[in-house]
Amino acid sequence: MRLLLLFCLALLASGSFSVEQKIGLVPEVTIAYQVLEVFPRSRRVLITCHSPQGTPPIAYSLWGSQDIEVARKVVKKHTPASFSINVTLKSRPDLLTYTCQAATSSGPRGASTTLQMYWELWAKPVSQLQTNFTLLDRGSGPRVEMSCRASLGSPPITYSLVGPDGHVHLQQRPHYGQPANFSFLLTETPRWFQCQAQNDINVQSSPLTLVPPAMPTLALPASLPGQLPRGPTFVLAASLTSIAAIASGMLGRTTL
Repeated sequence: MRLLLLFCLALLASGSFSVEQKIGLVPEVTIAYQVLEVFPRSRRVLITCHSPQGTPPIAYSLWGSQDIEVARKVVKKHTPASFSINVTLKSRPDLLTYTCQAATSSGPRGASTTLQMYWELWAKPVSQLQTNFTLLDRGSGPRVEMSCRASLGSPPITYSLVGPDGHVHLQQRPHYGQPANFSFLLTETPRWFQCQAQNDINVQSSPLTLVPPAMPTLALPASLPGQLPRGPTFVLAASLTSIAAIASGMLGRTTL
């Protein structure tokens, strides 16, 4: 009888411990941001708070520096809460911090990590610059399209198409997070280009890329019935060089 009583007490103790542990589980809360607009001394930002393990309804609150509640929103589904705010440049970086908190009716309040908006929006150098060159043959002639985007860096970011002598041929300032797209016609001579991304902190340049020239071919007559259609009137000189080299090698082997 005594052993049975001890066994029952042990079951009750373990059950109460598991309930307390479940109730005391602090939910995970994430915080993220997206820049909507860029002004000289302020940024329009969309801050997103999310508690994936929380049970709806979830009360989200956005807290600024010095424990000031900026906004509050109750979400009844497993979806993030979004807050659109205007972040103004302050004299001290610690005055531009934001934190998300999430609370449910069945558990404790959870908090996200602190988002350092001064570092994100005004002091982060440009980095992770990616470029992509594409050769196109259109009705106006062969063109090169170049895409340029920096994954990191405080806005605004200005992109430039630059030659080896430092001359800026084209320049764009797209919306934050969007790539700059440059398009230009091929010329009769090869040219070197690179992309530069610049903000108020630094400048980052991509490696110089050689853009091959375009060379006009002889105009061909209109296609006759049973013949292949006429090809484009412009081809890349690099392709012509390769074809000439192959043909020369074949002729050399034939004469031997």
